[in-house]
Amino acid sequence: MRFGFLCAVLVSATAANAQDPVTALRGEPRAQVLLLGTFHFQDAGLDAYKPEFPFEVRSPQRQQELEDVLAMLAAWKPTRIAIESRTDRQARLDSLFAVYPGGGMDTLRNEIYQVGFKLAKRLGHPGVFAIDAPARFLDSARTEEEWKRRSEAQKKGPLSAIDWDARYNALYRQDDSLKTVLTLREILLRANDPDRLALGHGRYLLGHLLNGVPGDYFGADGFLSAWYTRNLRIYSNVVRLVRTPEERILVLIGAGHAPIIRHAMASSPAVRLVDVAEVFR
Repeated sequence: MRFGFLCAVLVSATAANAQDPVTALRGEPRAQVLLLGTFHFQDAGLDAYKPEFPFEVRSPQRQQELEDVLAMLAAWKPTRIAIESRTDRQARLDSLFAVYPGGGMDTLRNEIYQVGFKLAKRLGHPGVFAIDAPARFLDSARTEEEWKRRSEAQKKGPLSAIDWDARYNALYRQDDSLKTVLTLREILLRANDPDRLALGHGRYLLGHLLNGVPGDYFGADGFLSAWYTRNLRIYSNVVRLVRTPEERILVLIGAGHAPIIRHAMASSPAVRLVDVAEVFR
């Protein structure tokens, strides 16, 4: 009697475990994504901080460091390489990739070419994939004059006594100066450290987002909503590249984008986020 009862309990427990929703969500094979946040090897002047220290990736020393990085990335065996370019420019990317590095294009210093194109060529890939997207403001009905007026008013909020811009500019300048003493591998490891990514993301969570009275969402519905929508769109573009659970997708993108995309991927049952430190050992 007791033996029969125990058997019934075990069978019931096994059946329950097979239907466990947590196991069902986490247990399926998932495509791997290596999200490699980077600085721009050739700065386009689009960010608020303007680099003071040059990074000449074409120098012999940097090319050797680049070779070390490419070798480690190649050893990870990505099946697709995604780069920070708008999806509506995919045809242009394809045409450039077809002739690279012909016509002197090997002298281009942007990481899209120096890392993305070179690695894809080495691995025999047919091309690279554009995954960048335009942002969308939730509060887009305001005129430019209204935006300026509200922006000036928001600068006088309760947290304006702390000069956050100065503190973050000092952090950006430190990162910039470290490029002169660290190898490319070390720079990328630092840029992708979770604590450093979180600290950098904090810059977006100040200023207009916090200034103003409760119920005033000028900051949330303005610039910050655009930053979040852009990065969530990028996340969706990356995941849409997945064809099989065996997919291994390398995403090469500015480090500032990484925190939001990492958060989405870390929570997504569709993909498994790979730690950069696992690859750059």
